[in-house]
Amino acid sequence: MMLALALVAGLFAAGHPPTAGGVGEREWRISLYRSEVPTGRVKLNVRNFGEDGHDLAIRTASGRVLGAIGEVRPGRSATLSVRLRKPGRYRVFCSLEGHEAKGMHAVLRVKRR
Repeated sequence: MMLALALVAGLFAAGHPPTAGGVGEREWRISLYRSEVPTGRVKLNVRNFGEDGHDLAIRTASGRVLGAIGEVRPGRSATLSVRLRKPGRYRVFCSLEGHEAKGMHAVLRVKRR
């Protein structure tokens, strides 16, 4: 119980709860349920609606990967939590071989709080 309270307190310590956004994955696309979020901690709740496994990663315009989750099996969900400190455009993509090239990517816009 104390650990859970400490984790919740840590999430709100900066004064802002994390922004949550949904992500749907299927062959060969990624759908963002929220294409724009404020700067700060962002939780991307990923659901794989496809028939194949997919993962999820996010990178800056310069190509630096800020966070990633492992493969999400068909019908399963996972959460990617990442801090997006600067406004701009970030690429959300599946990093499994060939998936991004087949269209599994989307743009997440980040605006200043």
